[in-house]
Amino acid sequence: MIYPRDPDRPEIAMGARARRSPFFDRAKARGACMYSIYNHMLMATSYGNPGREYDLLMNHAAIWDVGVERQVQLEGPDAMKLAQLMSPRDVSKCKIGQGFYTPILSRDGGVINDPILLKLNEDKIWLSIADSDVKLYAMGLADAMELDVVVTEPDVSPLAIQGPRAEDVVAAVFGEEIRAIRYFYFIETEIQGIPVVLQRSGWSKQGGFEIYLCDGSRGGELYDLMWAAGETLLGENWGPGTPNPIERIESGLFSWGTDFDEQNNPFECRLGKWCDLDGDHDFLAKEALLRIREQGPREQLVGLHLAGSEPLPGAVKPMQLTRKDGSEIGTLRASTWSPRLERNIALARVLTAESELGNTILAEVADGSMVEATVVNVPFV
Repeated sequence: MIYPRDPDRPEIAMGARARRSPFFDRAKARGACMYSIYNHMLMATSYGNPGREYDLLMNHAAIWDVGVERQVQLEGPDAMKLAQLMSPRDVSKCKIGQGFYTPILSRDGGVINDPILLKLNEDKIWLSIADSDVKLYAMGLADAMELDVVVTEPDVSPLAIQGPRAEDVVAAVFGEEIRAIRYFYFIETEIQGIPVVLQRSGWSKQGGFEIYLCDGSRGGELYDLMWAAGETLLGENWGPGTPNPIERIESGLFSWGTDFDEQNNPFECRLGKWCDLDGDHDFLAKEALLRIREQGPREQLVGLHLAGSEPLPGAVKPMQLTRKDGSEIGTLRASTWSPRLERNIALARVLTAESELGNTILAEVADGSMVEATVVNVPFV
């Protein structure tokens, strides 16, 4: 049998290696039609109507299957010690029931991941990770340092409710008391016997919660509860969505693996403020970061305004940045048409010497042509 094939739209073979979240079937039934691989799992990236998905996030509320946002659990007497080895933040300041955004660093200062650290108790931590194998790194460190800690991936899968009406939807299910939860704080609770951790968080600047399902066999039940609440409360102003590429660029939410990776140190990707180098706590990358801070970073993560009054195709790979004389100075990492600004915007990495606000350079776009670009601050909006 010969299958129809569009070479410009390659498909993903959904085999056993591409794991599915507990919400996969529900998301598919709601119209998920495009996927990416994230943490070895299938992540829905589109429901076929990007304009509606953006509108729901910006003006109403949407439900996101973000079960790909895996947890690395550190459990045992040395859980905090292991977390501290990897983090430049003083994790001893994290309270039980609180989350800390933190880079996870290699010894030379490379950013291996940038998770939310959730402290469930003194001996139990979750790292809610972006798309890289933090579990293997943590296991290796624990073994090498002979730490009394067990590193696992627990049966935990987040479901996100995002948008300005997200809190109303979540309160309709979990009760009005959830409105008192502060940003990045969480509670352990249940709904109709379904165990969850409920945190005010999410990969958007529009507000919302992530509901960490702690029993994967009940994913359909949890999804249906949240769907029914959103539909009752918001009607047509409710629907499915995904971590939105337009809003995330507009809002300056950086993506590990797209905007930076382990080849970059925190000072090159605007994560320096999360690096406490003057505290008493020690961590693997401290010596390297002190040296980098003194020398200054080689490059910077910046925003760009791209010339043109019509939408340009979004970048699907790193694109070249040059001076006007053609010499290379960096790469454009992600781009989009901004509905709020009505212009093309991008995130890019450029040499520090070229990162001054207002500097005009040239940027390659998806069709291979070069357009004028101006360095601007982020967030854009």
